[in-house]
Amino acid sequence: MACHPGETPVNRPLHDLESAAAQTMPAPAFAYVAGGAGRERTLRANEQAWGDHALRPRLMTDMAGFSTATTIAGLRLDFPCLVAPMAFQRLACAEGEAAMARAAAAQGAGMVLSCQTSVPPEDVAVAPFWFQLYLQPDPAATRALAARALTAGASALVVTVDAPLNGVRNREIAAGFQLPEGIRPVMLDALPMPPPAGIEGLLARAPVWDDLTELCAESPVPVLAKGVMTPHDATRAMQAGCAGVIVSNHGGRVLDGLPPTARVLPAIRAALPGVPVLVDGGIRAGEDMLVALALGADAVLLGRPAFYALALDGAAGAAACLRRLRDEFAVAMGLMGRRTLAEIGPDCLFT
Repeated sequence: MACHPGETPVNRPLHDLESAAAQTMPAPAFAYVAGGAGRERTLRANEQAWGDHALRPRLMTDMAGFSTATTIAGLRLDFPCLVAPMAFQRLACAEGEAAMARAAAAQGAGMVLSCQTSVPPEDVAVAPFWFQLYLQPDPAATRALAARALTAGASALVVTVDAPLNGVRNREIAAGFQLPEGIRPVMLDALPMPPPAGIEGLLARAPVWDDLTELCAESPVPVLAKGVMTPHDATRAMQAGCAGVIVSNHGGRVLDGLPPTARVLPAIRAALPGVPVLVDGGIRAGEDMLVALALGADAVLLGRPAFYALALDGAAGAAACLRRLRDEFAVAMGLMGRRTLAEIGPDCLFT
């Protein structure tokens, strides 16, 4: 656990947080968080792709009634951002996910709690949150995870659909990362240990669309599919009963060689008119957020920078990171001459 709250104030651009965290976190833990799959092509492309788009401002417009607020799947946000689901946040700070949730609530952002949280959901103490879920080989185990999260205050389920296997993360392997004693995926404690299995066995037990359809039919809250990268899979998720999708390549951590999310987002938006579409991957500035919304997203998920800020200064650091992103987005939106999120669209970009 790296952070020393109050000793390392976070007052820097989001893209600077990685290098600062590298000096603070134990090297194996940093490699686990920062690294991507394979040669990390997708990891690098995610961040770079937002900058491939040039903003097209509208000048001298009436800006009375300016607001960055929105509501997605019943969740009110002061600006269109949620903290992405990230495992084992106690690697960054002793309070882990509880500190991150407080930071998100303080800045009017959403919180997506990972299925591999290192803090019990009952201790997160900030509701409502969304809960990220991996479909388990035993449907009863999936129901048990969802039921516990719902009882703790989850208002939506986010089902990760792109990771039946872990990616081969070379940086993490080279660093020899192992979970420190006392840090574990606490939600999985009550589940039966799956039998040992190689790649073939894991794939044989991997979830299919019918499993997602069953969960959607039973869920009392909206279900969103995370990991969608094509219009075909986005449409299939909606046919399964999802309330929306999250365009994501898992932060470049699963399959290297996937395109950046910025590249595939417009086609998925076109395939799902009027449906909540969120995106993650490489967001490092308010201008990136504005590009994401112009390309069709309703909101973004912020991952690694929030984790780094948590490592630097606990809940205060994560809150400062989110506040900076919120302020940058508001400034960019104002300078673009857009009064509300509804005014952000493809015409915000030079083609």
